[in-house]
Amino acid sequence: MGRARTLAQVYRHFGEVDAAGTSPLYERVAVALSESDEALRVIEAAPARKRHPTVILAALHDLALSGRAPALDTLLRMTDSVVAVAVRRQARTSETGRCAVLYPAVAEAARRVGAHTVGLIDVGCSAGLNLNVDRVGITYSNGQALGDPSSPVQLSSSIAGDRPVPTRAMPEVVARVGVDLDPVDVTDADDVRHAVRGTTVED
Repeated sequence: MGRARTLAQVYRHFGEVDAAGTSPLYERVAVALSESDEALRVIEAAPARKRHPTVILAALHDLALSGRAPALDTLLRMTDSVVAVAVRRQARTSETGRCAVLYPAVAEAARRVGAHTVGLIDVGCSAGLNLNVDRVGITYSNGQALGDPSSPVQLSSSIAGDRPVPTRAMPEVVARVGVDLDPVDVTDADDVRHAVRGTTVED
């Protein structure tokens, strides 16, 4: 069994590997945090489940959406404010790209059991975007297309490996149920901002 990575190594790996090529901003911030002893001390004092880069970066995103995000050099001196947001809030990851996998999977499952309609239940639904999986259009790297070609939400997805993507259209969706441990309070301006503008781990 390998030795557990230090917090600095976790942040550097996130920046140089996980965020590389997908989020230059998160890449830069994560690496900068990995090199700041002061920032790492503050993050280390947070509950274990709140120390992960995705959670801390989501908290930074929250500050940005509220107009309170500092410049990078200032961020490294006010990590306690970022951690306070991370501890107080749940990180919501609303990623419509998951529909590229969900659509053919749900359609194929329905085919196998002979279902002509389906109900969708999303546990940990965040903003509930994936409950609308049947309402997006998806184009795969092999030229195959699924979903609604007229949808304003159009996704592109690369296929890895040589296994074919099921071609069946999704049956009619007759129920959509979202379950979340931290539901949005529509009377709370901050919660509404999170839900509408999206505090996510991607940028």
